[in-house]
Amino acid sequence: MTKLVGITGGIGSGKTTLSKHLKKLGYLVHESDVVVSEMYTKPKKQFLSLIKEKISKNAVNHNKINKTEIANVIFNNKAIKKLLEKYIHIEVQNSRDAFIKKNKNNKNKLIFADIPLLFENKLEKDFNLVICIISSEKNRIKRVLENKKFTKKNLNKILKAQTTDKERKKRSQIIIHNNKTKKDFIFSVEKALKGFIK
Repeated sequence: MTKLVGITGGIGSGKTTLSKHLKKLGYLVHESDVVVSEMYTKPKKQFLSLIKEKISKNAVNHNKINKTEIANVIFNNKAIKKLLEKYIHIEVQNSRDAFIKKNKNNKNKLIFADIPLLFENKLEKDFNLVICIISSEKNRIKRVLENKKFTKKNLNKILKAQTTDKERKKRSQIIIHNNKTKKDFIFSVEKALKGFIK
């Protein structure tokens, strides 16, 4: 039987590092953020139409999407934010379902899915167990701002929209802390994997 494992945690907690390590070890990992990134870098006509018609005409130029413009709109308009999130959620869900179905058919025994908003979207029921990465808000903010993907203002809005670590701990089967070095984090990952991979 195939075991499905969900990976989650707050923004900047270390989900991508965990996913990359699992792939390096040869495990199958579906990454929600990769799907979303490809939606923006290789946009389909339907997505471009949605952005131009429902969000902002200024966000699309020669089939290239200006994410900064989109961020400025959605962080000031809850209805548009909800519309965009719903569309993206469906696209990511379809991609994940196809990935899981394909690899289940191939008789793979273990499949991981990295889902930032796993609890927010009540998806834990879809998995045999959930791994949650916990890291202090201070460390998470530092990591995200170092990557220069967000302004501090928009990052704070994202943090407020996500669930708390207290709630994550309550609803996860495996907790991995990531407040020290990357080496320490990987050691904790290896230790956790031994506990449920047989």
